[in-house]
Amino acid sequence: MKLFDKRLFILFMMFGLLLTVQVRVLSKGVKHVGVVNLQETVKAVEKERAEVEQLKQSIAQFNEQIELYNRQVDDTDVVVQLEKRRQDLEKYVNITDVEGPGVIVIIDDADRELIQGESGNNVLVHDQDINIIVDELRQAGAEAISINDTRIVYLSTEIICVGPTVKINGEQMSAPYVIKAIGNRKYLEAAITAPSSYADFLSDYGLFVDVNTSISVRINKYNGNLRTGYMRYYEEGGQ
Repeated sequence: MKLFDKRLFILFMMFGLLLTVQVRVLSKGVKHVGVVNLQETVKAVEKERAEVEQLKQSIAQFNEQIELYNRQVDDTDVVVQLEKRRQDLEKYVNITDVEGPGVIVIIDDADRELIQGESGNNVLVHDQDINIIVDELRQAGAEAISINDTRIVYLSTEIICVGPTVKINGEQMSAPYVIKAIGNRKYLEAAITAPSSYADFLSDYGLFVDVNTSISVRINKYNGNLRTGYMRYYEEGGQ
């Protein structure tokens, strides 16, 4: 064999040897999977997938329950808030019975004898007397007022003189007049008993004026029609 051929043969042998060693080294970490092992692996994978899908469904159902619960809680809160707003609105427009601390004022005609030449009007309770007392109670913070159990509504109630009597909300009444007011008892009482009050002025004429505080004053709802000349319902986006 020629020297060149020998060298070439030796070179191929060395290359083949190196290739064999490399293949063995790389194949040490490789696990050969048979048909049986492959089928078992496929079954295991399918089982895992089924369990994952089941968990996904459980999570979805749980999230639906949470959302439903949150929605019910929110709806309950909304209902409570709406109910409170409705009650506040009814109290504001005087269409519901109300109760609270306040005062009860009684005003009656004078029982004294007339002075010679004195007009009999001086010893009678007039519509303007009632109106001024009501205004003073409002200024003192009265939240609800009634006269002889008839609710007084600002701008809707008319107190009109009819001879020796008055007409309130279309109903004719005569003395004594029982005025109920709900609010801070001290402020309301002071509005009647203060030396410079209108009630004090009426007392000087001999009219009967009495005021008592109470921790529970009941005032009936307003049964008449609310009058508004300029206000109207405002709707968002409307004109």
